[in-house]
Amino acid sequence: MALAILARDWAKAHGGSVHAVTIDHGLRSNSAHEAAHVGCWMLQLDIPHQIVCWETPEHETGIEAAARDARYALLEAYCQEHGILHLLVGHHQADQQETHQMRRARGSGLVGLAGMAAVREMTHVRVLRPLLGVSRDRITATLQVAGQDWVEDPSNQDGRFARARMRAQGDAAVAMADIRQAGATRKLHEQALAILAATAVGIDPAGFAMIDLQAIQDADADVSRNLFGNVVTSVSGGVYPPRGTRLDNLWARLIAKGVDRAWTLGGCIIRPEGTGKICVMREPVAVVAQPFPSGERVLWDGRFVLSAQGFDVTGLTLDALGRAKPNYRQIPDFEPLSRLPKDVCATLPALFCESEIVAFPSFDPPNTALRNLYVRFAPQKPVSGAAFGNV
Repeated sequence: MALAILARDWAKAHGGSVHAVTIDHGLRSNSAHEAAHVGCWMLQLDIPHQIVCWETPEHETGIEAAARDARYALLEAYCQEHGILHLLVGHHQADQQETHQMRRARGSGLVGLAGMAAVREMTHVRVLRPLLGVSRDRITATLQVAGQDWVEDPSNQDGRFARARMRAQGDAAVAMADIRQAGATRKLHEQALAILAATAVGIDPAGFAMIDLQAIQDADADVSRNLFGNVVTSVSGGVYPPRGTRLDNLWARLIAKGVDRAWTLGGCIIRPEGTGKICVMREPVAVVAQPFPSGERVLWDGRFVLSAQGFDVTGLTLDALGRAKPNYRQIPDFEPLSRLPKDVCATLPALFCESEIVAFPSFDPPNTALRNLYVRFAPQKPVSGAAFGNV
């Protein structure tokens, strides 16, 4: 509620407006009542409000992580539908301290110990956390001065969740100075990573990357390793970089002597190009077919935003171009894609009726006079994130 009031006042002073969205996870019997109560408050504050419900999975394993992922997906979908770029979330200082402690317990490095980022880039929105440095007491005082009531989330005391157990044990009291120091380190790291990405990595609209091997060999080890992980994640359409010995071993090989054959990692193929560069492309077997939702733009394979122009997509399927029969390279409509590596073409999205291609992908902006499948590379994880400061 405090974030909604502060955002409303700031936006009004700058000629803008805000929307409020409540995600009802359905994990408690009275969650719908609480969401409706929030809606009444938003009405009084003259803030447009929407309740979005999550279809809770039947299993309870990993429910906290599943609810978090679903929450962000639903919020991003709402923002995309309403043309909203900035998504503000209300994480505050205590949340940041808990995140720091949980990552410390998992053995995170100094960059991870910076906690949540104040700015996070997603496919369609930029997530902002303006209250990370603000204590809960100050937030409560803000509400009291405004004469605004609020709802306490019972899940904050639910022992099933790791954060709630940490609060109950009093383990989250961490000096913010430690987090700020880690944040300053992460800021420098992200700036260095952004500079290296700009000089060493080329991203093609077809969703593959070319990396200058010498540039990453000459760079700081931690920066080049993280950049390599980010490239793999971006090209694969994933959210989190690959971890563990496979990433470490392949990165160490690249740094020491490059690669002399194709390798696979995190749903990608990494292979040498013979020009001092390595190519990172999507692994064909990792691509999964899916129906095309009628009348909707869709994120396909976590990598491409698609829109079908001039088609009735009912009954049609999105699948990798390489699964077409007969050979799609012999069809005249393929010619604009002939510049691309064969293995890259095989992983591009195409519109199918059974095994027959109905539409090839087009990287040109939609043309209302043409029938095409407009494709825009928009991975869930950018190669370089928003290199802004951290609290």
